[in-house]
Amino acid sequence: MKWKLSLLELARLMLAVVTAFLLIFMAGSAPNTDVSLQELEAVAVPQLSEGEVQKADGRMLRRLYGLNPSDYAEVVLYYPASNMGVEELLLVKLNDTAQTETVEAAIEARLGAQKQSFDGYGIEQTALLNNNAVTEVRGRYILFAVGVNAQAIRQAFLNAL
Repeated sequence: MKWKLSLLELARLMLAVVTAFLLIFMAGSAPNTDVSLQELEAVAVPQLSEGEVQKADGRMLRRLYGLNPSDYAEVVLYYPASNMGVEELLLVKLNDTAQTETVEAAIEARLGAQKQSFDGYGIEQTALLNNNAVTEVRGRYILFAVGVNAQAIRQAFLNAL
């Protein structure tokens, strides 16, 4: 018996193979939704400069970002310990991915306010804000980091997920 495939049958077969491959690939790259913010904090905080940041409470989150911590599943914020510092770490676990835009807008507003604050005299701070600020969104998790080790924090965040 000869196997004879028409062009249409061959195209259908190829489409099925590609679809199966993409589904398997995407399922494997989905972030782990069972990671607690304490686990993410444990891998990110060691990358921060010791003595340069301090852990914030809910009032400071409201003041700096305009976000209410009770609106989110979990929130962790480390902010500069001095007025001349810019190193910062924000981790947010959303209740729903629909909250992503709100948090991203708050991050952009905070970054803009910091850039404006140091404009004209804080050369090192401005350079850090312009070149060493990362925002990463993965499913229900959001990371914002500013500092010399921002890329290392981002990589630790991604590895933990």
